[in-house]
Amino acid sequence: MRRRWPLAGLLVLAVAVFAGGFLPGTAATVGPPWSPAGAGLPLGTDVLGRDVLSRTLAGGAGLLALALPAGVLTTALGTLAGLAAASSAAGERLLARLSGAVLMVPALLLVLVGAVVLPYWAAVPVVMLLLGVPMSARVVHATARPLRRAGFVEAAVAHGESPLRELLPAVAGTVLADLGLRIGTALQLAVAVTVLGFGPPPPAADWASMLRENLPGADLNPWSVLAPAGALAALAVAVTLTLDLAGRRRTRKPHIVHNGLSKNDGLVLAGTWRGGDRELHLDVRVGNGTVLGVTGASGAGKTSLLRLLLGDLPPATTSWHGSLGHRGTAIRPGTARARRWRRAHVGFLGQDPALDPLRRIGSSVADGLRSRDSRAVRELLDRMGLPDDIARRYPHQISGGEAQRVALARALAGDPELLVLDEPTSALDGETLERVTAALAGRTAVVVSHDRAWLARVAGEVLDLGQEPAPAERLVVRVGEPVFRGGGLELHEGELVVLLGKSGAGKTTLLRNLLRAGLIRKDGWGRPRPGEVELLAQDAYGALNPARTLADAVGRPLRALHGIRRPRAEAVRLLAETGLGPEFAGRRPDECSGGQRQRAGLARALAARPRVLLADEPTSALDAATADAVLDALDRRRVRGLAVLLVTHDERLAARADRVLKIEEGQLR
Repeated sequence: MRRRWPLAGLLVLAVAVFAGGFLPGTAATVGPPWSPAGAGLPLGTDVLGRDVLSRTLAGGAGLLALALPAGVLTTALGTLAGLAAASSAAGERLLARLSGAVLMVPALLLVLVGAVVLPYWAAVPVVMLLLGVPMSARVVHATARPLRRAGFVEAAVAHGESPLRELLPAVAGTVLADLGLRIGTALQLAVAVTVLGFGPPPPAADWASMLRENLPGADLNPWSVLAPAGALAALAVAVTLTLDLAGRRRTRKPHIVHNGLSKNDGLVLAGTWRGGDRELHLDVRVGNGTVLGVTGASGAGKTSLLRLLLGDLPPATTSWHGSLGHRGTAIRPGTARARRWRRAHVGFLGQDPALDPLRRIGSSVADGLRSRDSRAVRELLDRMGLPDDIARRYPHQISGGEAQRVALARALAGDPELLVLDEPTSALDGETLERVTAALAGRTAVVVSHDRAWLARVAGEVLDLGQEPAPAERLVVRVGEPVFRGGGLELHEGELVVLLGKSGAGKTTLLRNLLRAGLIRKDGWGRPRPGEVELLAQDAYGALNPARTLADAVGRPLRALHGIRRPRAEAVRLLAETGLGPEFAGRRPDECSGGQRQRAGLARALAARPRVLLADEPTSALDAATADAVLDALDRRRVRGLAVLLVTHDERLAARADRVLKIEEGQLR
């Protein structure tokens, strides 16, 4: 049914626009006024004895000619205002004040003043702009604001592009849905103005005019009112739903079969899952009070397995034949009952901490508690070793490691029966890692990690989803002339410097400050040009624009910085260099695993052909073999002069570094 809606909407629009051209006699009298439906007149006549059906079929063109431009202009201006406001704090304040002032004016008063002062054809667009632009701007701003610090926006700015060009595709679905709402509102305003007596002059066939003229005779021929009212409602619904559905990505409906399940004291998942080019044959059983570890190569299906254990269906699902149960209760993945079960029994931590950017940390953690007790929130945060004032901060004011610990505290809130953790230690130092280990003691949990040594300590059983390939041979790296200097740090051509430090020590902050530092060129020292210094951010989810394919994302710096008009072939080659085959070129980020997104982000950074790469935990979501392959790709670039500063908690990477630095108490050592 969902796929048929756009076609049905287009059919309604076509009838509304073109039917009048085939009905020239809509103003002719064919019978007495308000004759009921009868032979030859399926809907009877109106106040002047004209055919109601003919006038109804011809009555939509004028309204659409007024409502469509008004809605499009309103949404366009509101979108620009909302995106501009999302790009700066001053813009946000200005939008809040202006929209608040306009929205305080009664809408009915604006409609009446506009109808009296302006002609009919101008009143509706003017009132729509005054009322609709602030609302559209607020809607778009609310969608775009959390994205303004996303990695794909920062990358666009670093490449010299406008952030609006990246934000607009990401909010396109919201914009289309808002456009449908604004066109519907314009239709309502046009009807209101006409009913008040300020509409088009007779004998124009117009649904709003038909309502006003035929209300006195509604009891004699109800169709004279019901027909135009129904046509208006159908048109508004068709426009709104068509644009709303057009803004959503269509996904193939998966084939789902739920099998019966025998009683079990713990968590059990059995069956066959297929998604994209992957297939998992599952027989997973987790006893009460035990920890199941899950490991495997990047893209092997670890996150998909967790989604199924949570009673959810991964986005790439094409078929599922199996069963899921918890303590003898059968759970059907993808259903409302599964969602209720998750809320009641499961604490979840994903690869992305997914903290609400508009809420303080303490408020986010308190959501998981049965009572919003500030002392209980503080105790949870203390268990994770977080600073005393962190409850009052917002997510953008904390480091990636701190965000991960906050998300773990939120998962532990409410003392859930089952913990499901996806890469809970990827951004943590050794001391904080022990806190996570202590939190798992005595709990029923499923934990995904590439750290096999840690899994061997905390898990009673480890499930390996696929064997790792043999590591590639390492390349010899040369160290050349200095190319980068900033914040007391100097990098040389071809050098790999590894930066270690505790979670929250300021490693990510240092990288972002270095992004704006100076670069040494043949003609002296100066600020980096677009693309010369690239930042590979830690957040693999926010690093790529969700509206673009991987090939498009990688191709943008090739086009913007190097003038390659058709960059797809080069983008595919760069994806292959980071271990992603040509089948990934057409995928969007939500169709890839965390490790695959991380590698795509590296491919985009390399596409800029930088002289310096600042990489924040580039291997945190990768298995050992894939991490080696990524580092080998960097080694090949280092031979050509690329300097790399790599932030990590993995001291094993220090063996590949030319230098190792540590950040302690705000100082590099």
